[in-house]
Amino acid sequence: MSERQWERVQSYIRRGVEEGARIVVGGPGRPEGLADGYFVRPTLFADVTNDMTIAREEIFGPVLSILTYRDEDHAVEIANDTDYGLHAYVFSSDIARAHRIASRLEAGRVAINGGFEPLSPFGGFKQSGIGREYGTFGLEGFLEPRSVMA
Repeated sequence: MSERQWERVQSYIRRGVEEGARIVVGGPGRPEGLADGYFVRPTLFADVTNDMTIAREEIFGPVLSILTYRDEDHAVEIANDTDYGLHAYVFSSDIARAHRIASRLEAGRVAINGGFEPLSPFGGFKQSGIGREYGTFGLEGFLEPRSVMA
């Protein structure tokens, strides 16, 4: 991590506290015993709401936020209330329920219980990009269909 990115992540940690989130572990500064370099203390926030900066923006550092939800509909509402949609995860012991929720998420890829297929079409929704890589979906972006009519 560069100094610039370290400062950026530190500003997110400070902003989380300023906006009312509670640090469960970690926090600002470097990890104990690592005075040199641009290492960030792994940080976990609780009491986070979806309108907070740390819930809305991509931090690109070891910072996680816990958001609670009332029911499935509320969980899907929170998950879809974002400008991004590259990847989502659903964890459940009820596979049918997990598939039902996954079908409602606005993301290019949805992993259920950590499942991963590296050759499945890859790409995002919203500001996470357009188009797809891999498989026939990835090839279609390079095609120029022509219609000839007589």
